[in-house]
Amino acid sequence: MSWIMGAGMGFLRGGPMGAVIGAALQHVVTKKLQHKIRKNLPGLGDQGVFVTCVAVVMTKISMVLGPVKPRSRIVIKHFFQKNLSYSVSELGFVDNVIDETQKIKPDLGPIVSQYCNTCHNHYNSLLLALGYQVALVEGELTENVQRELNQLSKYLKLSYKQHDLIRNKYRLSTLKTPYTRLGIHSDASNEEIRKAYLQMAMEYHPDRRAHLGEVQAQEAHLNFLEIMEAYKELEKDRNI
Repeated sequence: MSWIMGAGMGFLRGGPMGAVIGAALQHVVTKKLQHKIRKNLPGLGDQGVFVTCVAVVMTKISMVLGPVKPRSRIVIKHFFQKNLSYSVSELGFVDNVIDETQKIKPDLGPIVSQYCNTCHNHYNSLLLALGYQVALVEGELTENVQRELNQLSKYLKLSYKQHDLIRNKYRLSTLKTPYTRLGIHSDASNEEIRKAYLQMAMEYHPDRRAHLGEVQAQEAHLNFLEIMEAYKELEKDRNI
C-alpha cells in the first residue's frame, strides 16, 4: 500500500497524471468503491483522480489558516463517508492525501483543472461548496480564506451568481464583487462599466475629499483604491 500511495501522490509533485499514477489510483479506488461513486455521482471520468482532487482542494482551503486542524480533517473525511459511502477502513487514502498535500503545497490551479476535466464540469459548484464547508468549520471567514475561495471559484469558472447561490446555502452575505463595488449589475455592458468607473473614481478621488478632513479623506482614498481594483479586474476578465 505504501508504494501505491507514493505513486498515487506523484501528480502533487508537479508531474503529469500519467498511466502509472492512474493505475495506482485505480488500485486505491476499488471496484466496490467505483460502484458507490458511480451511484452517488454519475458521469465522472477517472474516479481516482476525482476523489484525490476533492481531498487536495479541501485540504488547500484548510491550509490557509495553517496546518490542517482535526475538525477540518473530520469535515473532509465526512464528505467521503456521507456522499461517497466510504467505510472507516477506506478513509486511510484520504488521510494520506491530506498529509501529502500539506508537505508538497501544490498550486491550486492545476488541481482544479484536473478536477474539471475528470468530472466534465458537472460538479464544479460542488467543489466550491465543499471549500466553504471546510473553511467555515473553524468559524468566520477571514479575508485570506475568502480570497482563496474566490480564486477557487474563478478556476472553476463559476459566475458570481452561482457563487452567491452557494453562499446563500451557508447564510453568508452577498458576495462582494467588482460589479457591486462599481454599483452595477453583472450583465452591464462594457460601456456601462466604464461610465460607472469614471463616475465613482471622480466622486471618491482623494483630491475631491481633502477639504472634508483627514478621516474622510483617508476613507475616500481606500474607496478609490477599491474602485480602481474592481475596474482592473473587470478589464482583465472582460477584455474591456
